[in-house]
Formats: sequence, C-alpha cells, structure tokens
Amino acid sequence: MFDFLKRKKQPQELKAMVSGEVIPVTKVKDDVFSSCMLGKGIAIHPTDRQKVTVVAPADGKITITMEGTNHAVGLRIAEGFDVLIHIGIDTISLNGEGFTSYIKTGQKVKAGEKLIEFDKSLIESRELCSDVILIALDNPELPDVTFESGMQATAGETVVATF
Repeated sequence: MFDFLKRKKQPQELKAMVSGEVIPVTKVKDDVFSSCMLGKGIAIHPTDRQKVTVVAPADGKITITMEGTNHAVGLRIAEGFDVLIHIGIDTISLNGEGFTSYIKTGQKVKAGEKLIEFDKSLIESRELCSDVILIALDNPELPDVTFESGMQATAGETVVATF
C-alpha cells in the first residue's frame, strides 16, 4: 500500500561549471573555502588559456550576482539547496576587470547556460589564482551531496556532484 511514497527520488546532478582539473575544495589556497566554512564543494583549475566561460551546473534561479566585480554568483538549485560559484581567490580586487556577466539576480537559468566569462590570463598576470570554486552552502535543509574530484572535466557535461 502506498508504494509510491517509498520510492526514492532520482538522484540529481551538478555538472562542471568550467572545463579543467577537478580538485577537492580542501585543496583551495584560501582558508574560507578549504576549511569548508561556507560548505563543502570542489574547485576546477580551468584548462582554457585565456577566456573561460562559466556555465550553470544545474537548472536554477540566480540568487546573488556580484555587480561591479562579477567574480561570483549564487544559484538556488532546489528549496534549501543553494550553491556559490566563486571565480579565483582575491579576484574581487580586480573590480570587475576581465569579467563579463550574462545574468542578473532573479533570472532562471538552465544547466549549461553561460553565466560569466573571465580572462584567465589577466587574473594570472596579477598573480592571482584562477580556480573556479563550487560550494554547496551550508543549510539545515541541504540534501546529502556527494562531490567527485581527481578528474578532467568538461564544462556542462562532466558530473561533479550528485544529490
């Protein structure tokens, strides 16, 4: 009786937001991220040499845009499940130089849709890290998320997390 209530939901996925080498967030060279203070996640060393396109890891709604700097974006994947995509370390100091945003707060996006483009060579020429970080922000309603690392990922294709 009521077997449909016992059925498990199909696992959902987060796909790579850029192409490159996926590493655990604990290896990021910034204590706020590596200590998992904001939540668990992964980072990707982008393989593109100059222009890097950051895409949505899943369908969702833009909750935060860093207007003026364009170095980070918040995305609500599901109720109680928000992610932060942060480009580089200390890149806020560039005041938006080398970053182009294609989204605005409140906008709905589809998995693989372009969010931000950035100039990796500019960031690295300023001796800043260009890793792109994906964090599942801590929340009591957060579903169990399993992150994958130690592989080469293709933006919008490679699964980097399941929940």
